[in-house]
Amino acid sequence: MSDRLARSILWSYRWLGWAAYPLVGGYIGWRAAKGKEDPRRRRERYGITRTARPDGPLVWIHAASVGEMSAVSPLAERIAALGVNIVLTTGTVTSARIAGDRFSGNIIHQYVPLDLKPAVSRFLGHWKPDLAIIAESEIWPMTILELGARRVPQVLVNGRLSDRSFKAWSKRSWLAEALLENLALVMAQSDVDGERYRKLGARPVIVTGNLKVDTEAPAVDLGELERLTDEIGRRRT
Repeated sequence: MSDRLARSILWSYRWLGWAAYPLVGGYIGWRAAKGKEDPRRRRERYGITRTARPDGPLVWIHAASVGEMSAVSPLAERIAALGVNIVLTTGTVTSARIAGDRFSGNIIHQYVPLDLKPAVSRFLGHWKPDLAIIAESEIWPMTILELGARRVPQVLVNGRLSDRSFKAWSKRSWLAEALLENLALVMAQSDVDGERYRKLGARPVIVTGNLKVDTEAPAVDLGELERLTDEIGRRRT
């Protein structure tokens, strides 16, 4: 019964996305006016891009914001060094700027599409990823379902579930399982996170530690550091 209910809810969510799609323009416009969206690239949120898909295998890596992107950047660079193309998506203006400064070549940055069927379908139809890697706790139902429908393997890396998120999903564990069963692998930050994913129905789950701990510190501009030190002096800040 729970399985049938979960699938009914997810089916409804899928088609509500079609209904809501014409209404999101105002929301994206409002966010752009607040500086939370790049007005020049807002079409990417609808899965529309002018960037051509490169030939050959392609991995989609999604990191919501700066912290998640910092964690997966070494992984992205290692995959790219093997000659595999990567489309890296983020959801914030700041993370997009940092990605633009850090990456080039076969790592392409795009804004993540809205979790609505038309946007996700358009994005996947264009990029045709061979593998999807999702960072930390980004569980977007439509994205997961559309990847599953296209039989694209999905891996959750640096996975974590806060107390609040785990309690919320535990109340709907049947729904969580219907989503997490689409993941080919969950790589959790800690034993606690790993056990939480297992309880929600994810299989297989391995504990790999926190990727952020292994991330190299960003390069320091020593000249700029010296200037700021002189400017601040002994002042309290």
